[in-house]
Amino acid sequence: MSPIPDMLHCRFAHSVISLNGKVYSVGGSCDDTAKTAECYDPVDKKWTHIAPMNTEHYDFGICAYDNLIYVIGGESSVENYNAATNTWYTCPDIPVEAYFCRAAVIKHSIYSLINPDDGIASCFRLDTREGLWHNLNVMPQGLRSYSFEFLSYDNSLFSIAENCSRFDIRTNKWEAMPSMLFKRFHFSAAIIADDIYVFGGTGTDREYINSVQRYNIHNNEWTVVDSLETEVFWGGAAVISGDLNLN
Repeated sequence: MSPIPDMLHCRFAHSVISLNGKVYSVGGSCDDTAKTAECYDPVDKKWTHIAPMNTEHYDFGICAYDNLIYVIGGESSVENYNAATNTWYTCPDIPVEAYFCRAAVIKHSIYSLINPDDGIASCFRLDTREGLWHNLNVMPQGLRSYSFEFLSYDNSLFSIAENCSRFDIRTNKWEAMPSMLFKRFHFSAAIIADDIYVFGGTGTDREYINSVQRYNIHNNEWTVVDSLETEVFWGGAAVISGDLNLN
């Protein structure tokens, strides 16, 4: 891994996504950044401001669908960003408060996994064609930590947390999958090819974890594959053409 220029703002509990060869880092907290957003161009190797969001978002979900960036939760609000017009648009709210929220896309649907620190977790699906949220009424077992990531691959959703689970949208069922090799919190995760990679975070004693773990979806096993040179936690990860960007 090689360093890229620092973002324009200090951020944590923000979210990061890639779209059309660029990386977008939005929201979070630190120096009144909860509405601000910025974009990194790997060709120019620099960050630039984009239009600020309509509302503040902190520890929320983000995903890209149909050339739009969707920001979900941080409260119950949802909005999307059109890079062509540099404009944020309001979308239908999730029916519940969506603090500690993550998002992923399969086909025409956006899935949002919400796990607030009161322990009442929920999972919703937004059909982008009809603009309505649907409660799936099924949750992974043992999802206790508010520190988790949520990713999609083929017809499956993956909840990566202290206890990891996999959801098949065809059967509408969660099933347990192997846990990470050791506990970590406030980590980042991304899918590259057929693997889920987990980066950074802190351990149970709040020590920084630099190792990179990889979960092979087909082999159903975790391995340690690399280590980070810097301490990274409570950030985000995005992939551009096979290259990973951590922020």
